[in-house]
Amino acid sequence: MNKDNLFKDGIGLTPQDLIRYEHTLKDLIHEFLPFESYSLYFPRPAKGQFRAELECSYNQEAGELMLPLRLLGRDMCYFIARGVTVKAPATSALYLEALATCSLEKILLYKTSITDKLTGMATREHFMSKLVKELDLIQNCMMPAPGGCKDPGIPTFSGSVGVVVLDMDNFQRINDRYGYELGDSIISDVARRISDVVFESVVCARIFDDKYAFLIPDGRPKVCAKLAEELRALVESIPVQDPVTRDVIKISVSAGFANYPQALSGPHFKRTAEEQSRILMRKAAKAVATAKDFGRNCVFAYSDILKKGGKVLEVLPLQRLALSIGQSVDAREGGRFLVWSPDYQSGAQAKLTEDERISGTYPTMYKAEIVVIEVQEEIAFAEILHLSDPAWPVTEGDRLSMLNEKDSFFDAQAGPESSKTPQRDMVTGLYSYKEFIGRYSRMRQNMEKFSIAVLRLAASPAEHGGNFQKLTDAQVQKVASRAETIFDESCMGGRYSLNSLIYFYPQEESDSVMENILRLIRECSADFDIELGAGVSSFPFLNYRRSEILDNCRKALDHSLMMDQPMVAQFDSVSLNISADRLYVDGDIYGAIEEFKLALLADSDNILARNSLGICYAQVGKPEQARKQFELVLEITPKNIMALYNLGWVCQMLGNREKAREAYEKCLELEPENVFSLVRLGVLAEQDKGLDEAEQFYLKAADLKGGDSLTMRHLARISYARKDVNKAREYLHLALNANHNDAYAMNLLARLYLESGEDPQIAEVLARQSSALKPGKEQFWETLAEVLVAQGKDSEAEQVLSRI
Repeated sequence: MNKDNLFKDGIGLTPQDLIRYEHTLKDLIHEFLPFESYSLYFPRPAKGQFRAELECSYNQEAGELMLPLRLLGRDMCYFIARGVTVKAPATSALYLEALATCSLEKILLYKTSITDKLTGMATREHFMSKLVKELDLIQNCMMPAPGGCKDPGIPTFSGSVGVVVLDMDNFQRINDRYGYELGDSIISDVARRISDVVFESVVCARIFDDKYAFLIPDGRPKVCAKLAEELRALVESIPVQDPVTRDVIKISVSAGFANYPQALSGPHFKRTAEEQSRILMRKAAKAVATAKDFGRNCVFAYSDILKKGGKVLEVLPLQRLALSIGQSVDAREGGRFLVWSPDYQSGAQAKLTEDERISGTYPTMYKAEIVVIEVQEEIAFAEILHLSDPAWPVTEGDRLSMLNEKDSFFDAQAGPESSKTPQRDMVTGLYSYKEFIGRYSRMRQNMEKFSIAVLRLAASPAEHGGNFQKLTDAQVQKVASRAETIFDESCMGGRYSLNSLIYFYPQEESDSVMENILRLIRECSADFDIELGAGVSSFPFLNYRRSEILDNCRKALDHSLMMDQPMVAQFDSVSLNISADRLYVDGDIYGAIEEFKLALLADSDNILARNSLGICYAQVGKPEQARKQFELVLEITPKNIMALYNLGWVCQMLGNREKAREAYEKCLELEPENVFSLVRLGVLAEQDKGLDEAEQFYLKAADLKGGDSLTMRHLARISYARKDVNKAREYLHLALNANHNDAYAMNLLARLYLESGEDPQIAEVLARQSSALKPGKEQFWETLAEVLVAQGKDSEAEQVLSRI
């Protein structure tokens, strides 16, 4: 590519680019100009000049070279190299400037390769590579259980990321009517306006013709929802007019978002970061599709699709329905929904007098309650449990709202047993789901004790080829027939879904049920080569109500499918622990706390639940309660490294440094290469002004796997305290290379630029980025205010300080 083409598509280098690629630029220049230290300097233009004119200068005594960085005749900034020797300054200047320009051209070529030419945003390929890297960085920071988040106290990676996708509404119509040239200008203008308002830390990309995607580090659901809504409103407000017809064109976008790890489930976490990134994008795209289905120009979260984003696709015989929800949105057999008509969401108006009118909105009226009986990848099938009005049937296009079983209308309608012939499943001869639930709801009402079990085929028959339903029916029929020979006559069975059965055991406790279930599973495996998973739950258990036992059974089934053969789980403390972990991943820490408490109520020796409860307490600002939990774990297992480390962490939060140090040292006795303990000991030594001791801890941690990314910022802080600015700068660039969203490293680098007086503009860019990433850190806003004052922007500085 020749120089004339470098700017052909409007892609160039900005001062922000030079800051972003500063470490790469340093390496490129170091290849032809060895130096001891360096800095970038963006001089202000002289009065009356649009841009500063730069000249190469060399101070032989100081060994300092001010090398202009120039691209296509445009002066950008100085690269100040210190500790250099230039033998022939007069003749070498042009040679060095040319090599510096080549370095900039290399960086520009790279930027061109990752930039969409029409919008200036990132390409889809670059966006996906960034997403993969982000997921790879936070893989080990998701769960409070062993093998999960190794240190929620060290601010490394947030353990969360969000993806927002925008899709222009009805954009092909604009292209068809007004031409693709106008369409391209709209896409470009929308991209420019969006890029102007999003934070620097957000990766913006054009992933298809009229689709944009945004990668948000630390992207919690509320943050993603806020950004998506702001961008939707921004696009809606953009004025567009066809220059030929003068038509005013209304444009809008549908937005959807998904969060990691909340949107992924158990099996997904076993996949590579590349696979997970594509799953996350697919889920965000599903949210966009739901937003379009709900009328366009709105925002939908992936997590809301199952709750309120489904609809009836088709009404089938025998009171069955096809639904738009499936495994892709975590729909499950047994899930209940209310069906309502979107036709009755309009308003009502009445005229009282000639000048007075009143208006209102119809309340949502529900047609029916349904239960999911079969789930496939993209769709599900359901059975109608209860109709609000037989004269008002469910129709195609009706909407769904998720319902908790305790709020079910169906159970409330379960009166005396009907005298009509009970509904039977044609394959197994057992009760249909509706019939079973009706009888179960009536029978359990006054029963002092009972158990319930759900059995599911662990492997899909479709994996072996052939007709899925026919093969599934054949296997379920064999299981039901064998169960009839094992279970007592008092046991009531039903078809729970296409691939599962449900059994009710009146007056039986779970131990006897577990014995029979285990026998059934072993015989089915040996005689039919059918692998089953089974969950068992009983009443009474803790403080659960009778109506909650079936949900407990489903949790036990989820537990069983994570086990090795035989996959049988009784709802217990471990099942509660798994459920609590899920709540924790979903961001519901308070819900997780309650579930962990129940797990401990069921088994006070459940050290996993106790450790996890301690982490949750610490994260909601209750360190004293957290400390008690970790100490109780250590009473049971004194060599529990996770509890020891967490105890040190929480003691540090409480200001008890001596006890914290003791806990970290015990961790190292048990595991000498525990990186996080070394870093924590370094922090404690640093707080005690023992810089040499702290440095030794950090350097030791840096030599271990994963330690380099954790320690660079800390080593920079040591160098900064010793007034070794050049070394501090080098460490900070290494920290940002390891984690491009390290707000602490950005802020410290901003202070370096500010205090050295080299360039307050660079300091401002870095300070703004760090404040955007960590808006709760007052010192970051204070740094930004100082930078603005240094540039004479006093009013802006006052606005910044008002946020503190």
